[in-house]
Amino acid sequence: MAYQYECSDCAFMVRSDDDDELIEHVQQHADGAHGMQVAPDDVRAGWESVEMGAQD
Repeated sequence: MAYQYECSDCAFMVRSDDDDELIEHVQQHADGAHGMQVAPDDVRAGWESVEMGAQD
């Protein structure tokens, strides 16, 4: 299963079938772009399930 997370403050979006990878990218984005710390559970609460295509 793949997940997608979209930042509510900007155009950042990440999609991955690896939970830990997605959480890491969201946390790095939140810190670097917005100076925020995001807990893994908050990332999980904000992601959505998506289908991964051949181009993703």
